[in-house]
Amino acid sequence: MTTQLNPISLPLAQNNVIEASAGTGKTYTMVTLYLRLLLQAGENNFPMPLDIEQILVVTFTRDATKELRQRINQRIQSWLKLLQQYQQHQDKQQIDDAELLALLPYLENNLDLAIQRLTFATQYIDKAAIFTIHSFCQRILRQYAFDSGLTFNFSVSEANQQQLRQINYQLWREQFYSLSATQAQIVTDIFQSPDTFFDANEALLSGEMPKITTALPFTDLQAGLSYYQQQLDEFTAIEQRYFAEFTQWFNQYRDNVQKRSNEKIIAYCQSVTEDSDIKQRMQQAITLTEIKFYKGKEVQLPELVFKLEQFFEQFSYTAYVSVMNYLYLTTLRERIFAYQDQHNEKYFDDLLRVLRDVLLKPQAEKLIRLIRQQYPFAMIDEFQDTDPVQLTIFEKIYLSPISDQQVTGFTVIGDPKQAIYRFRGADVFTYLSIMDQQQNNHIEHIYTLQHNYRSSVALIDSINQLFSQTQNPFYLTNIQFPLISAHRQGYLAIAQKRQKPWQILQLNEEIKYKESYQLAMAEAFACHIQQLLKAAEQQQALFIEDPESQQQVVAAKDIAVLVRNRDESQIIRNVLAKKGITAVFLSEQANVFETTTARDLALILQACFTPFSERAVLSALGSTLWGLTAAQIYQLKEDESQWAALIDRLLNYRHIWQTQGVLPMLYRLYQTEEIPQRLQQFELGERYLVDLLHLSELLQQAMNQQQNEEALLNWYQQQLSGVQGNEENRLRLEREQNVVKIITIHKSKGLEFPIVCLPFILTKKVAGKAEFYHNQQNQLMWDMLKEHTEQTRLENNAEDMRLLYVALTRAKYQLVVGVPAEPMFNEKSNLATLNPLDYLLLQGEKADFSAHNHYAELFDRALSPEHWQVTMTNKLPYNDNWRPNLANTPTLTVRQFSQDIEKNWLVTSFSALQAKLQELYTQHFADIGQDHFDQDLSSNWHNDSEVTITDTELSHYYPTGFSPFDFPKGAVVGSCLHSYLEKLDFTQPISIDSLTTICQALNLEETWLSPLQLWFTQILQQPLPELGCLNQISKRDKLTELQFYLKLGKLFNNQEFNSVLSQYHPLYDQHYPIRVDEIKGFIRGFIDAVVRRDNHYYIIDYKSNFLGEQLSCYQEENLRKVISAQRYDLQYLIYTLAVHRYLKLNDPEYQYETHFGGVFYLFLRGMAVPDTQQHTGIFFTKPATVLIEKLDQLWGE
Repeated sequence: MTTQLNPISLPLAQNNVIEASAGTGKTYTMVTLYLRLLLQAGENNFPMPLDIEQILVVTFTRDATKELRQRINQRIQSWLKLLQQYQQHQDKQQIDDAELLALLPYLENNLDLAIQRLTFATQYIDKAAIFTIHSFCQRILRQYAFDSGLTFNFSVSEANQQQLRQINYQLWREQFYSLSATQAQIVTDIFQSPDTFFDANEALLSGEMPKITTALPFTDLQAGLSYYQQQLDEFTAIEQRYFAEFTQWFNQYRDNVQKRSNEKIIAYCQSVTEDSDIKQRMQQAITLTEIKFYKGKEVQLPELVFKLEQFFEQFSYTAYVSVMNYLYLTTLRERIFAYQDQHNEKYFDDLLRVLRDVLLKPQAEKLIRLIRQQYPFAMIDEFQDTDPVQLTIFEKIYLSPISDQQVTGFTVIGDPKQAIYRFRGADVFTYLSIMDQQQNNHIEHIYTLQHNYRSSVALIDSINQLFSQTQNPFYLTNIQFPLISAHRQGYLAIAQKRQKPWQILQLNEEIKYKESYQLAMAEAFACHIQQLLKAAEQQQALFIEDPESQQQVVAAKDIAVLVRNRDESQIIRNVLAKKGITAVFLSEQANVFETTTARDLALILQACFTPFSERAVLSALGSTLWGLTAAQIYQLKEDESQWAALIDRLLNYRHIWQTQGVLPMLYRLYQTEEIPQRLQQFELGERYLVDLLHLSELLQQAMNQQQNEEALLNWYQQQLSGVQGNEENRLRLEREQNVVKIITIHKSKGLEFPIVCLPFILTKKVAGKAEFYHNQQNQLMWDMLKEHTEQTRLENNAEDMRLLYVALTRAKYQLVVGVPAEPMFNEKSNLATLNPLDYLLLQGEKADFSAHNHYAELFDRALSPEHWQVTMTNKLPYNDNWRPNLANTPTLTVRQFSQDIEKNWLVTSFSALQAKLQELYTQHFADIGQDHFDQDLSSNWHNDSEVTITDTELSHYYPTGFSPFDFPKGAVVGSCLHSYLEKLDFTQPISIDSLTTICQALNLEETWLSPLQLWFTQILQQPLPELGCLNQISKRDKLTELQFYLKLGKLFNNQEFNSVLSQYHPLYDQHYPIRVDEIKGFIRGFIDAVVRRDNHYYIIDYKSNFLGEQLSCYQEENLRKVISAQRYDLQYLIYTLAVHRYLKLNDPEYQYETHFGGVFYLFLRGMAVPDTQQHTGIFFTKPATVLIEKLDQLWGE
């Protein structure tokens, strides 16, 4: 049961589903609900007002989060201004926002509070919890790292396709390089190549794998190859045994066999006789099991046919290929996951899986409670594009019962009719499962938005009519089409004549071939757009809302052409360009290095680098960029003076490259050789010029990372060779203003355009692989045996229908639809093979294929006469030479920056702070932030105190010359030790294998392996005060390389800082006060490790400094002197404050005195032998509570 939504009375402290059809104000409604939560206004309120940091809004793209943030901020500011005006004048008529007016009775009693909350929200809008699903998961995993059990310092990135391909190549080599020629051919038949497999299955390399129900006949790839060979041997044996008998039978009864079966038998027999490829023979042999006789001439089939029937009942080549693909894919996924774990990397899609797994653990209730406390209300946008992993995450957080239940609100917004992103993992069946299990999911109610604010009444009425006359317009019974209302009375008028909302462009003759059909349709639409713009230039093409309103002239920017892919966009774009009409492809995903311009620029770069190479120069001259004809090049070569002048210019370009950089050189070349002027002569000249400038900028950026010009050329060639690109390499738009827009249907979702053109909507779609379907539990399944072909085809058709719905609902005033001369179906067609528009025109299951249908008749039955009109394409003026007038292009000027930049706000580091301190001390001490690893301080720090174990007793533990005191010194050494400890699992014994990385990195002999093993074992087994041994700390209770930004909310005040230290810090030396620049902003740093033991948190910093060759040099008294002189005390105070703030923010129960254990500085060389009761090498302290609180206040807001 659904209810029409009233955003003013929607209960917010419950779990809701909102279904929002296209154009019904989904985002507007979300913003209204958001402001209700901020103000605690309306009926059925949330029990408390929420700050912007407490309202979680999750959507699926960065662009969507940006738009939501902007829309929310605009509405907050609008409401704030209206409330301030109302408070001053008490005039409700000044409030032009219907929702705010409806909420006013709830706000009038305390307008000051409402204004205060809105003012606060505008000031802190950047803190609003509006995230993509991936950034939300990343934030939770980082913020609650201890509770999630994930190391804090994992890196997150987009899936690196180049790295994934390398892993794929490695697996391919391991599995297949040692195969025999016969087996290699089998692999080639199945996979073609590693790149072919990768491209076909890239979407399945992350996320959840489809489930399988079929018992696999083998469980690894090598066994699969053996299995196939066994089947081939069995098949060959059947042929050898029964083929001769079969040929005799066929020679006797061939006249009884129908013609088509006859031809198939002859083809098979010929293959056997010629000993053709066995795979081909096997495919032909299947047809023998389907031999058809002429009526009344049936005869007994030979034994070969029965044997083949038995064979193919237990073996299917198609199923075999599916199983091999499945096994290779699962093995590749395992390799990728292992690589990520080894390198502590996560791809964005992995974050969802990781958080899902964390939330499913029995001990996850605390984490769930913390998330609910942080975000009491969550609103999930575009929920029809969710998947099982995402659903599980939000079910566990907001829909699962926990002890100490908190008041929360959970609202999801979506439209299953617009679920079109299956190709990137979205799963509408997951969304539908919420509806199917509404009670189990604790969803209280389903609401709908049913009023369209985008399209005209006539257009909405026609779409209602088209979809509602079919019983199951979306194929799936649980996706219904609700009738939508509208109020916009606007229309398109040409020459003062009202145009109908559907303009049908029909080809006048039948065209069989797809390419010819697309070209003919593109030319028709280009002509139609040309005539529309021509009328607009004459003020004869207008958008009219109502007779009394101001009329708007149609412009190129009002026209959008929707296509399926880049190939279709290129066809229509080229034809438009021939008519002088500029169009941009808004869905461009191509890499700029894949363009002809990129290849031509490579020739020019080579000519500039080697100007005396005649071949290089001639190649550059003949490129599209330089653009000389063969005759011009010949003339240039024959004229010595002109050729010499050219070489001289090239030498000059090379000199500029070497002295000023590649970008100045290219700009000089473009100007001197008049390349921009030449490019403008092409129909796509603007596209070429944008690509050229884009490539020039990328070359300049890359130049800073290359050693010389030759290295830059090599880098450029690598980009041309297909090395993976990134966002910066993506083609840029030529221009964005007042041009015809070309966009894919997928990319158009959520957008609106006054006029939408659909030239290829009836192009026959190439059937894709139908391997996946959903079972009755809405689980994604892999149909290996092709037992569910009907279901897979149904789901594909349903996806196509949803894509059509999105396309038809983008227009405000008019749809222009291209149709062929004759329908693409006939009496032999069936519902499963219909184009979705044909399916609707034929009224779905009521379709009568026996009737001779014309599109005019189909539209007449489907739509009211006032909604559509048809134009035959042979009536269009193809020869009109009109071109758009570009004379009115405005001249642009550059704005001047006139404001002041605050120079004392910055992100600083410990090393920057310490640089100021060094002037005050005679000692040279280590950089606090970027520790000068392994300093030799032995000349400064000798201590004659005795220790329990004498220094000579080190020889009892380590071979002569191989003690920690003998270990090499230097920055590289210290960095290497830190890196090893960062990745080390403290609970596992130190293995020799793991230490080889240290020896290899430092070029040490293998004789160091055993001493290193002993040394690190002693480090892990050394009892630390209060904490115990490190080998008792699990990975779950340890964060390594913890990066932090410590906020300085006020100017760094030296006097106040030193005053606090002098009162509460025992290592403070009044003779050497802290003096740094007065700054504010952030201090950035990394903590080696933070560990948890018995609900206490400890900071650990590793020091590899060499203090001397005696253990006494590493006693606590001596370490205290080192800490003070090196100002490591400043370091650990900043570390402690950073961890204190982090824990205070993320754990409501945290108290410094109770839960913060202290700080350890471990001087590794002093931890060389079993515990001496002197704790050599160990410095431990816990800053006083009052000191940390004072620093927190001093550096607070």
